[in-house]
Amino acid sequence: MNVVTYLRVSSEQQAERQLSIPAQREALERYALDRGWKIIREYVDEAKSAKSDDRPEFQRMIAAAQQTNKSFQAILVHKFDRFSRNRTDHVVYKALLKKQGIVVLSATEPTEPDTPHGLLLEGMLEVISEFYHMNLKHETIKGMKENALQGFHCGGRAPFGYRLVRTGSKVNYELGPDEEVKIIKQIFSMAAQGMGGKKIARFLNEQGIPAGRKWIASTILAILNNEAYLGHRVWNKKMETRGRNRPQSEWIISENSHPAIIDKKIWDAAQMELHLRRLKI
Repeated sequence: MNVVTYLRVSSEQQAERQLSIPAQREALERYALDRGWKIIREYVDEAKSAKSDDRPEFQRMIAAAQQTNKSFQAILVHKFDRFSRNRTDHVVYKALLKKQGIVVLSATEPTEPDTPHGLLLEGMLEVISEFYHMNLKHETIKGMKENALQGFHCGGRAPFGYRLVRTGSKVNYELGPDEEVKIIKQIFSMAAQGMGGKKIARFLNEQGIPAGRKWIASTILAILNNEAYLGHRVWNKKMETRGRNRPQSEWIISENSHPAIIDKKIWDAAQMELHLRRLKI
């Protein structure tokens, strides 16, 4: 039987040896060799989550399975959660593949998909995988919330003007180079004097501040709306999908969690000018 293999690792799993791409490849090749199957192609998605089907190689594999001249009869994965951790995607894509005469097989969770018992077992494995993923996400969010309440960093880059510093297992902000701190103060000062994002960006670019950097209005406005410069840590502010702000009641704010670059007076003055400019639009 001709098969294709699908290998996937998410960004948080990159360092796990048993889930690495080479480890998956070795297991799949050995499994296919033992059964006399021929692997005709390999599809690999690195740093991709299986909670959605937005994976380039996964979609290429599904498209290949729908071609009339396809030359494989099965998709071989290390575990079913490599294929998907979303139950709906499991059902939809496996039904689509079944119409094409293609089955999805696991090297470490062998089932007999054409039998009632095999179908039941496979479904149970998929449900368990989705439960594990949802529970892990819940526990991760709970941990990040507690971290934010204590005023520590919850991931991502430090804002311009700050650097990340680790103390034990916790990460926080410390002041960056003096030049960057001075630029942040200058941006807020100009905003408090009534200058908008475009005008501030143009001024900094014309003055070459700092050398080699090009500013745009959206970056300036992001800085002016970032409470981190007051020394406050704000978490859960943005929605994951649309990038919009959540209701302020859902924000987790930890005041004085790190050194401030600007004081409340200049912050309030800048916010007032920004508000007045929005009213004029």
